[in-house]
Amino acid sequence: MQSKLQSIAQTFVREAGDNLQSYTFVFPNRRAGLFFRKYISLYAVKPMFAPRVITINDCFLELTDLQVADQLTLLLDLYDEYQRLRSDVEGLDRFIYWGKMMLDDFSEIDNHLTPHVKALFASITDIHTIDQHYSYLTENQRLALSRFWTEFIHSETSHTNGDLHVRFLHTWDLLYPLYIALQERLLKKGLAYEGMLHRQVIEHWDEIPVDRFHEQYVFLGFNALTASERELMLRLQDMGRADFYFDYDSPFLSDSKNKASLFMEENLRLFHSRYSVPRNEAWSTPNIQLISVPTTVSETHEVHRILSQVVSDQTVDLTRTAVVLPDEQLLIPLMNAFPEQVGKINVTMGYPLRATSLYMPVAYPEQFMRPMPAVAEEFIHQMYKLLNEQRNEETSEGVYQLTKVLDRLEDAMRAYPQITFTVVDMQQLFKMMTLETTIPYLGEPLDGLQVMGVLETRALDFDNVIITGFNDELYPGRARGNSFIPYTLRRGFDLPTPERQDAIFAYNFYRMLSYAKQVWLITNSTTDGVHSGEVSRFLHQLRLQYHIPVQECVVTNRLVLQKNSECKEVVKDERVQQLEKLSSTALTTYLSCPKKFYYKYIEKYKEPSPDESVLVSYMTLGNVLHAIMQYIYEPFISKQVAATDIEQLLAQINDDSYWTILPQLTDLQGDPLTERVIRTYVNNVLTYDYYSAPFYYIASERYLHKTMVVGTKKILLHGLADRIDRK
Repeated sequence: MQSKLQSIAQTFVREAGDNLQSYTFVFPNRRAGLFFRKYISLYAVKPMFAPRVITINDCFLELTDLQVADQLTLLLDLYDEYQRLRSDVEGLDRFIYWGKMMLDDFSEIDNHLTPHVKALFASITDIHTIDQHYSYLTENQRLALSRFWTEFIHSETSHTNGDLHVRFLHTWDLLYPLYIALQERLLKKGLAYEGMLHRQVIEHWDEIPVDRFHEQYVFLGFNALTASERELMLRLQDMGRADFYFDYDSPFLSDSKNKASLFMEENLRLFHSRYSVPRNEAWSTPNIQLISVPTTVSETHEVHRILSQVVSDQTVDLTRTAVVLPDEQLLIPLMNAFPEQVGKINVTMGYPLRATSLYMPVAYPEQFMRPMPAVAEEFIHQMYKLLNEQRNEETSEGVYQLTKVLDRLEDAMRAYPQITFTVVDMQQLFKMMTLETTIPYLGEPLDGLQVMGVLETRALDFDNVIITGFNDELYPGRARGNSFIPYTLRRGFDLPTPERQDAIFAYNFYRMLSYAKQVWLITNSTTDGVHSGEVSRFLHQLRLQYHIPVQECVVTNRLVLQKNSECKEVVKDERVQQLEKLSSTALTTYLSCPKKFYYKYIEKYKEPSPDESVLVSYMTLGNVLHAIMQYIYEPFISKQVAATDIEQLLAQINDDSYWTILPQLTDLQGDPLTERVIRTYVNNVLTYDYYSAPFYYIASERYLHKTMVVGTKKILLHGLADRIDRK
């Protein structure tokens, strides 16, 4: 079956002929453009000059003198303006997270040509001012603003921790001044962030010199368009310089009940094709197999098995076989799992540095630098030295990429003398930039097995498709990152919502399936802190909506236990004999695993502490719950507790004013999400107690100890009882 890209290439070779070199073909990514050139060469009957092939971002860049600034420049410029506008500014290390969120929002606002940005960021405490001062807004926009601020004000009056609302309002009030100040600053330097550059091109369209435009643009492989992309295409079409070809021929993609078709009607209505490209009516359902594996390592084993089966057919063209990785961290183990017969491999994605051992000094420098440097310059110097010590044949490329980041940080310190960089600032900046740094792979893009991420499959088609990590948390995964702009305002101001992201993933998935003959979907059945074990929602849609038969295969790892004759025996020495006290935790550890007890309490080996910088750990959450339950039951110590007493307690905890105790009992500083979780737990405990009442409450968090004689030795057993009661 001929793909849409092949049909278009054949059509233009036939229709344009020798004039093909005057065309500029625009794609959503570079990979599709390379394959399109290959198809042009296949259908060309005589030598000719190749047409220009660019991406949509290249198209915008060619129409302006502005350049896209790197993320560090944007963040530091934004922080400098933030310092100027706010007196009680926090340190750079704490601003980084919020700054990145602001930049993402600003770019999205501009990319979608959002009108009335000032109104979007207006802090409206009196709802009636919406009608008075923002009458130019659409009905949807006024409704969105009204609903958002009504909910906010209601939350403020009902929530005891008003400081959170005050801080939010302070930040919200600064968003529009920051948006304007950052743009003015960047324009003076001839720089822009991506969305700003796109908006500048559209808003200054009439100022673009005519010689900057190419003779003819042909847009291929697009589906979900931002407002700036749509406006660019429309204006080029009005100039008679643009031609458009979309891929909606498949029954999947034209089904109005499928989210994949969300953008189809508008695109076909607005944009028109000059040439008639034959539709492919010979659609057939691919053979789909779902393979459930118990571990991530098993995913690579299955890829090896499948590819061994594919390459056993000598006629198979491996450029028509793709391994798609929703989780980029699977790339390295996968690279070691390809059969030798595969030969050439083209990797279109880089490997993230954060998944390598080199990232450890970046994330935890205090474990590698002792003592930690006192100034930022010394931190960079020691990090250079530390990385060079780890340089070898395998790590040389990673070290090179990291030293480039350090060079950039040194340049930034010189370029922003008005910012006082601390060691913590530098550590956080280094971590931020490294999170997005990848180790590039080299390969021949038009030869060999294709290994790529999900978005790199756009406009491409393959006979054999292997998708790893076909779990719902990865495919389609989370809809979007954090944002200052809530869902209500996004809907009102036509900004992207989770529904849009779902539609984009659906289109990419079903377009890829439309051309494939064999599809293997590998899902990880593990349920842990990272994996849900839930297969992608697309599988259920294939079965329930399209009634497509899916072969299922469950892979299990056989566990073979062998007695290890060389198992080291731990002989009790004087350190064991000298033990004089055991906690309840230590005793429990001994009963469950004596060797773990030995390593932990005799050898004093410590497990690394979990990183609690983002989320409250289960242990912290447990401590908070214990402290609050102790507070609740303190008046009942040494008393009988009746069901009526529990009823009164349940009524109290449902009153918001009761929860003023929370900041006093914990260091959570009024975190609303954690507070909600705690309140749910407390309610559950009291509900259980209600059905257990009456009971006699003896104590909370009581320290217990007892000395026991073991042989001729006295051992102190001690521990903390969470709660003691008696029925």
